Amino acid sequence: MNAKLQQGDRFPSLTLKLVGGGTMRVPEEMSTRYLALLFYRGHW
Repeated sequence: MNAKLQQGDRFPSLTLKLVGGGTMRVPEEMSTRYLALLFYRGHW
């Protein structure tokens, strides 16, 4: 992404790998209007 999201912008489609396996497409598979995402880098 080249620009920051502004109020009213649509969240870009992302496919995320889940810790327990599998993937989730955000925002397409969100079950609610609001969501908090936690990005974990993993071990060093």
